Amino acid sequence: MQNTIVERYQKIQEEVISKMVSSGRDPQDVNLIVVSKNQPITVMQDVYQSGCRQFGENRVMEALAKIPEMPRDIQWHLIGTLQSNKVAKILNSSISLIHSVHSFSLAKKISEGSLQKQKITSILLQVNVSKEESKQGLTHDEWEKLLAPLQELSNLRIEGLMTIAPHTADLGYVRFCFRQLFELREKWKKQMNNPTYFKHLSMGMTNDYLIAIEEGATLLRIGSGIFGH
Repeated sequence: MQNTIVERYQKIQEEVISKMVSSGRDPQDVNLIVVSKNQPITVMQDVYQSGCRQFGENRVMEALAKIPEMPRDIQWHLIGTLQSNKVAKILNSSISLIHSVHSFSLAKKISEGSLQKQKITSILLQVNVSKEESKQGLTHDEWEKLLAPLQELSNLRIEGLMTIAPHTADLGYVRFCFRQLFELREKWKKQMNNPTYFKHLSMGMTNDYLIAIEEGATLLRIGSGIFGH
């Protein structure tokens, strides 16, 4: 089983590089984040041995349990919902990037906690591009009104945007959503105090990561394509 997982990981890596090249992009400009939700440490270690240094977790407590058990050179990403009562726990951890900042109040809570701990926390703003009620994140109109107050929050590094594509067979609409996120980043970058930090687009999962690459993704979140369903 582990061999199959490693083979899938390597195959996806090859596909990512190939798609980046055919899209006229530098393969160094995209990171494959292995989403290891519900995976045992032994399986994760096999993927690590194959070269993976970026893992994404959906649940705070699961991430906190795994981090001490894995090598220290891993970059950890929180990609699932972050509840405000878990912010302090995340700030005490070695999570590199929080992808799922879905509201101004959550950003403010992270800012206050980071100031208290005298650290800078890297975040992405979760944009509900498809405006689905089932998805978290503010719409682009809602975030746009908050760009100025967001930048007044101390101890935050806003590194870009994240979205989850709609679950649909209409790949044209999926592409439209990814393109919207790219265009928002380009537009909002001009309004940022530190535009050089505002570079990431976290978009693209197992079913749509090749489209995401074509539309400018820098962070891919892939789990079931590697570990199976």
